[in-house]
Amino acid sequence: MRWTIFFIILVFISAILGFGNIIGDFAFLAKLSFFIFIALFIGRLYKEISEC
Repeated sequence: MRWTIFFIILVFISAILGFGNIIGDFAFLAKLSFFIFIALFIGRLYKEISEC
C-alpha cells in the first residue's frame, strides 16, 4: 500500500510542476500497485478463512 501512496504523491508533484507525460505513467503504476495490493489482501484473507 505504501507504493500506491508513493506513486499518487508523485502524480500530484508532477502535476504541479507541469510534467504531463510523466503523470500518466505514475498514475498507471499507482493503479497497478493498488490492484496488486487488493489481490494479495483477498488471497491472504481467503487463506486465513480456509484454515479455520
